[in-house]
Amino acid sequence: SHDLKTPMYALRNLFQNMRDNDLPPQEIKDLLPDVVNELNYTTGLMENLLQWARSQMQANSVRPQELDVQKLSKEVTQLLRIQAEAKHIHIKLKVNRQMFVYADKDMINLVLRNLVSNAIKFTPEKGEILIEAEERPAMIEISVRDNGVGISQENIQKLFNEYYTSKGTANESGTGLGLMLCKEFLTRNGGQMKIQSEEGKGSVFSFTLPTANTQA
Repeated sequence: SHDLKTPMYALRNLFQNMRDNDLPPQEIKDLLPDVVNELNYTTGLMENLLQWARSQMQANSVRPQELDVQKLSKEVTQLLRIQAEAKHIHIKLKVNRQMFVYADKDMINLVLRNLVSNAIKFTPEKGEILIEAEERPAMIEISVRDNGVGISQENIQKLFNEYYTSKGTANESGTGLGLMLCKEFLTRNGGQMKIQSEEGKGSVFSFTLPTANTQA
């Protein structure tokens, strides 16, 4: 509740100040980045909560289908384009051809969206994020690689065992719910996730999913 209310208050206060105090354009412009950060965080949180609620109400709601990893990667990149541009971060796709997995589209969209959004959060301005996919025996491995701040081994252990979070490079907030959902949704779709990271040297979040042809 607190996480959802805080950005709404920030936006309300901005509009009230604009109305009551006749703020000059430059002052409004200076206030906007913090408000946009808060709203980006809130929309991500609401999407995660809605997906979590759906999964809880429909315990057996996995609806697997043939998914094109290349198309999914492009959709997620486009969805998060504004968030990346705000920090002048370049997202590069290295999914050069169609690869098909067999999984629930909404769940895997959420997984990839969370991983790319987290990469943006923990990558400094003018950084780079790489999305790539490789074939494995009966699996496709999808990776999100960044040159951001990295994660200590101690904190990697916390990521999937508790609602662990920390501030991003532009002071972005989080709840830790996203990665917990990623773990749950991947398990439901026969996938797994792994993390490779070192403080100051970036991170690689990878996950596997069954290839579509193994379900034939």
